[in-house]
Amino acid sequence: MVETYHKNFEKVLKKNFTNIFVLSILEMGPSHGYKIGLEIEKRTLGMWSPTASTLYWILNNQKEKGFIRIIEEEKNKKIYEITDMGKQALNLMKQSQRKIRQSYRRFLSTFIQNGGSVDVEELEHYEVVPNIQMLPTAMKPDKFKGELSSKERLKLLEEMRASIIENRDRMNGYIKDFDETILKIKEELNRKSIIK
Repeated sequence: MVETYHKNFEKVLKKNFTNIFVLSILEMGPSHGYKIGLEIEKRTLGMWSPTASTLYWILNNQKEKGFIRIIEEEKNKKIYEITDMGKQALNLMKQSQRKIRQSYRRFLSTFIQNGGSVDVEELEHYEVVPNIQMLPTAMKPDKFKGELSSKERLKLLEEMRASIIENRDRMNGYIKDFDETILKIKEELNRKSIIK
């Protein structure tokens, strides 16, 4: 039962993220289903490879909702583009995804502060950017080549840079919180030692 629940949970998560990925790719320009699947796999560095059935279900669903439209159709290939409504939906999805990530981080933070324990692996794998020890090799700009054009590579590098800056800013916030907590504890210990 637990394994079934986990598989269903994972399936729902993947479908939701695939919705964001599809709209993000189409925001860059029209494309067909197979190429969208390859782009998702490429841009997630092979970590995410939606099945054809999942991808085409999502494309049909987004078309029915008016988020995308078919602009060209040849034999077995349909070329899709994002609509204005799709762009609005994508922005809302990205905002929601950011809020969910922030809420989860806050939850973990308060959970730990209140004596709860969290698996270190969970914290490491939750972050968008890999563990800091992996950064020198995993995040080097020359790692992002593959079959990307120069324009695509530039956009990907700019997105990765923005993500790293966002994470740096968040880490600076954590460092500030740590510094404040350390200072409070030191002050408290100093008061206690003066009283004794």
